[in-house]
Amino acid sequence: QRLSSTTESIAEKYIGIVLAHDYMFRRPYYGAILASIHDHAHQHDLHIRFIRIFEDFKNPALFNELIHSDEIGGAVLLGLDQAISTPQDETMITKIVERMERVVCVEWEWPGISSVSFDRQLAAYQAASHLFDKGYQRVAYIGPEDKRLQGYRQAIWEHQAQIDDRLIHFAINPESGFDECRKLLQVGVQFDAICAGTDELSIGVLKCLYDAGLRVPQDVGIASIDNIDISAYTIPSLTTVDVPKDEIGRQVVAALLADDSQISDISISVRTTLIQRNSTMR
Repeated sequence: QRLSSTTESIAEKYIGIVLAHDYMFRRPYYGAILASIHDHAHQHDLHIRFIRIFEDFKNPALFNELIHSDEIGGAVLLGLDQAISTPQDETMITKIVERMERVVCVEWEWPGISSVSFDRQLAAYQAASHLFDKGYQRVAYIGPEDKRLQGYRQAIWEHQAQIDDRLIHFAINPESGFDECRKLLQVGVQFDAICAGTDELSIGVLKCLYDAGLRVPQDVGIASIDNIDISAYTIPSLTTVDVPKDEIGRQVVAALLADDSQISDISISVRTTLIQRNSTMR
């Protein structure tokens, strides 16, 4: 019993992070969040025991080895809504929650569990509204098929513009951003601005417009979301809605360290702020 208590006491200083997919290792946005979690955890003498992919835990031996109070005192589940596709996936998340005393969801929500995220709908609304405020009239959307689309539509409605589904294209990275921008051009529908769901896919959009001989922001304005570091160094620099990634990491660690009475079901939405740069300064 004494050995078990000592082991659990040591494990309380360790946390585990579960990612939806391995592509998150390569995405600057998620990399910044992971770095922030690491830094703020270190400030509180917490250490990251592992960073694994959700799919890994379908191996029962690995699940039983790592998702255990002798190994970690808390778990961070990052974007796992992107990984849930079967009832078995939902069951596995339920088992993680049942096994761990402290669990925090990042960028998604699970009943009864604390979460930290940003308001995707508001961020897209801020980006699209900025384009209308700058005088653009036909704003397209290229981005993830999530609540960002609702924010884009909200801005369209509030600025009394016409919703045209031909202006809506779904993309998640530079490659798909480039491809969907090219499809948008091939459709032949008129547009003079693009609300992009992420800075990363905006890089593909910028290249597509450049290849097509279109000038940004003179011919097409672009406003994006995330404010990853490279957004300030593209040509032109990207107007973007800042998602405070360091604050997300800070709040995640704070939730893991909260008193027992404060642990359950706290939903934290960090504040997003528009940063105007050259991609909308025509």
